[in-house]
Amino acid sequence: MNLNFKFINQLTCYVLLIFLTPQVLSNEQTEVDKLFTLGMTQSKSNNWLEAKDAFESLLQLNANLHRARVELATVYMHLNEHDLSIAQFDKVLSVTNLPENVRKNILNLKIQALTELNQKLAAQVNKKDNNSTFKGSAEIGLGYDDNVRFSFGDYFLEDDPYYDSYYVELSDGTLLIIANDGYVYDMDGNQLFKNDGQYETTNVKKGSQFNELRLNLHHKYAFNSDKNITWNNALNFKKTNNVDLQTYSKFQIKLDSEINWKLNKEIEMSYLAHYRLLQRDSQTQVQSYGLEASLAYYNALGKWQIGFNWMDRIYEESFIERDIYAYIFDEVKSNTRNLSLAWSKLFLNNDLFLLAKFDYLDINEQTQYPDFDYYDQYSNSDHTGIKYSSSIIYSFTPDLKLSLTMLSLTLDYTDDFTYSGDQQDKSSAIKSKLIYSLNDRFDIFLVAEKTKRDSDQYEGIQSDKFLFKAGVRLNF
Repeated sequence: MNLNFKFINQLTCYVLLIFLTPQVLSNEQTEVDKLFTLGMTQSKSNNWLEAKDAFESLLQLNANLHRARVELATVYMHLNEHDLSIAQFDKVLSVTNLPENVRKNILNLKIQALTELNQKLAAQVNKKDNNSTFKGSAEIGLGYDDNVRFSFGDYFLEDDPYYDSYYVELSDGTLLIIANDGYVYDMDGNQLFKNDGQYETTNVKKGSQFNELRLNLHHKYAFNSDKNITWNNALNFKKTNNVDLQTYSKFQIKLDSEINWKLNKEIEMSYLAHYRLLQRDSQTQVQSYGLEASLAYYNALGKWQIGFNWMDRIYEESFIERDIYAYIFDEVKSNTRNLSLAWSKLFLNNDLFLLAKFDYLDINEQTQYPDFDYYDQYSNSDHTGIKYSSSIIYSFTPDLKLSLTMLSLTLDYTDDFTYSGDQQDKSSAIKSKLIYSLNDRFDIFLVAEKTKRDSDQYEGIQSDKFLFKAGVRLNF
């Protein structure tokens, strides 16, 4: 918006101060004085939302403070709320004893607001399809991952040192498994004794350079002119190619479809259906389907949301062959019920976004063992989970943005008879992304991630990873 404050010169400001708001000149520091000073300070700092709140509160105390009304109208113009701005100008222009030079300057501001409002309406009318929008982006990134085998949360523990084992045959024909966890096992996986140097272990390579391709597609459809009911669809493809460890390369698909219904300014409902696919080593390992219903409430403190998610996952049976070991993942069917609570809010004139979220998970898993006698006894695994997540997004300038995300997930197997004792699986992550927009079409970005997992399962497994990536994104 090209708002030129030369419309109100120093003399006009002085006249406005005298004729419109004599109450503000009181030597006594009243609530009116405080709000007016706050509004002017925030306006000078371009904090338009804070200035808006101050001037609106001031006019609730005294609707005859016309100087404050003029300031509020100019704030509305900066916020592109031109209809509200024009309404405020009209109220001031209705004052009968308004000096002519003041009236002229306010009329000029009103004309500017009308011009910008007409331009905004014309832009909306000229759209080919005002109810349907499509956008997308394509990304290419290069980076280094120091542990391509790492898995977050309840995905397979491929960092289990047992998988980095090799066989030894004794003179009597007995086969032993020598694992990198420092122990020796029999062929059934039973721990026999600690390896105190009797057998040599191997150093397994985990790090790799990688290249990554992404395609993101998004479609939005508004069912009515008020746009209070919308349908959002997002489709994402991601291909990660590990240069040094090809067998750990991944291909992922994410599909989301959401109906959003804004009942009024305070209440919003949404229904989401999603699908996920993960392939590793060219094999489909995980597929999931889910439904989510959520209710959001907006007030001055931010957006408050409660949601319930149901998800059905299938971990496909797969044969994994590595350099020194081969193993089979049995098929697992998993059902998760998830209750979530979230809060989010914009600060600093919409430059800062904060989000905090809590999830409670109730998970039931069924393992499809080939031995049905064993399956009958150990088919179900019931456990719970607690997840905390938070995000910070800050725009330094319109072209430079930084995001920081923190995740913590604890799965509790204490009440699961499959495992003995207090068994927990803890994962945590810190992810950051810096984006700079070269223009409307191209962005460049830097990504850094640090993740860690500590599990009591399989006699205890600790694992972590660090990932760095740089890339470019094309928007269309």
